[in-house]
Amino acid sequence: MKIRLTIAAAALSVAGSMLGMAAATPASADAAPAAPANPQTQAAPALSSSTPAIVLNYNSNDCLGVLGGADDAPAVQWPCDGSANQSWTVGSPYPNSDYVQIVNGDGQCLGVLGGSTDEGASVYGWTCLGTSHPDQYWTLLSSGTPGYSYLVNLNSGLVLGVSGNSTAQGASVVQWANQNTPNNQLWTTAVAQSG
Repeated sequence: MKIRLTIAAAALSVAGSMLGMAAATPASADAAPAAPANPQTQAAPALSSSTPAIVLNYNSNDCLGVLGGADDAPAVQWPCDGSANQSWTVGSPYPNSDYVQIVNGDGQCLGVLGGSTDEGASVYGWTCLGTSHPDQYWTLLSSGTPGYSYLVNLNSGLVLGVSGNSTAQGASVVQWANQNTPNNQLWTTAVAQSG
């Protein structure tokens, strides 16, 4: 099976659930931490609830995936290979916000290990646990680099990136403070099409 990649410059937006738009504060301060203060978000790139996509890193041009497709395994960057652990869609939204779960083709949600709010905390793929785990919810933040966005975690307010700005295959994906520069923290989407 031949895989063709079409870079999604505008978005993979479809009516219904999508990652993007504007960040908001959850309905109750008791329910979860407050969303990051006043981020400026953009609609593109976006993930759809119905069209699987790969998520590409700006620095390495590798795909976001879950190591070996195993449950409760680290998120890593790896050359795009069309596997289910690299195919992402939007899952459940967080109430009264634009944060959503990001779910791979193996049914794993992207989340921060142990719900940590620390810089450098590992990002993992595991069973989607719902609103009791705000570390499994993400939104987009405009980067100023056309076609690329930051992925911001609801629980920590930190962004998704590749550890140590690495371009190596299998490098760990972590959360870190936004560095505000085109680097390992920028992501875009592409549609994997067979043909």
